[in-house]
Amino acid sequence: MRHLDTDTLAAFLAIYHYGSFTQAANQLGKTQAAVSLMLRRLEKQLGQRLLERSRHGITLSEAGEKLIGYAQRLLALEEETLAALGCLDAKTRIRIGMPDDYLGTIGAALIENFSQKYPQFQIEIVSDLSLKLEKMLDAGLLEMAILTRLPGDISGEFLRQEAQLWCTAPGCAPESRNVLPLVLFPEGCRSRPMVLAALAQARLRWRVVCSSSHLSGVQTAVRVSQAVTVLPASVIPNDWRILGPNEQLPALPALDLALKVPADAHIGTRRLAQFIRELAARPLAETPPSLMPALR
Repeated sequence: MRHLDTDTLAAFLAIYHYGSFTQAANQLGKTQAAVSLMLRRLEKQLGQRLLERSRHGITLSEAGEKLIGYAQRLLALEEETLAALGCLDAKTRIRIGMPDDYLGTIGAALIENFSQKYPQFQIEIVSDLSLKLEKMLDAGLLEMAILTRLPGDISGEFLRQEAQLWCTAPGCAPESRNVLPLVLFPEGCRSRPMVLAALAQARLRWRVVCSSSHLSGVQTAVRVSQAVTVLPASVIPNDWRILGPNEQLPALPALDLALKVPADAHIGTRRLAQFIRELAARPLAETPPSLMPALR
């Protein structure tokens, strides 16, 4: 009779989630050689390759795609069993990081829906730039994080893609000015270099009139300065103007939103991660119909 070892399954998940044998080993407190051996043993036991390695990173094979959901549920069930028997410390606080952009959409859903379903867990949302949140997660200051990935980055677990759109407040016409007034998130924002590169390629004149690390600050500055900004499609207010080719503004690349969860996450964090996966899989109901063609 064959049995699946949960430590080996945890190694398989860690390698996939982190996209690196080295990072998986560090997270699990093992050597890279030990983690590689655990994966080889699992593949030998199942008689199938689970992960494919290439210059683009680590991806799931067809067998790996089938196994990953079962592996996550088996590890969650093991932890639930141990928790029910009093073998685990009760950890109720879950610190999740996410960019300020998503507080009104994802953040609100976590507070309203997840907290109602699991009142024993206390959700603490930390809002900052993705770059800073990543460092906090690596330092153990967060249990998990939702991040904007850099182009070409395949780390973490892909949640969805968001269109980046030029927009401005009602009654504003910044595109009519000779020098385009911009309101942007500050240096360190992963979207900012994309925006400035697109403007440079289009040979448009611009100046940053204000930078703010919070969405509310960006929106206020746009109204006060009669400026333009760039936001993910799902967080643009319904009454704002969407700008694009008709206003001579260049197209922008979409943003990848990813979830990062440590392989040794406790039961509450795993439940929250699953809730976020299901939330991300839903249609963007709050997005104005006029924006839906822009989403990919």
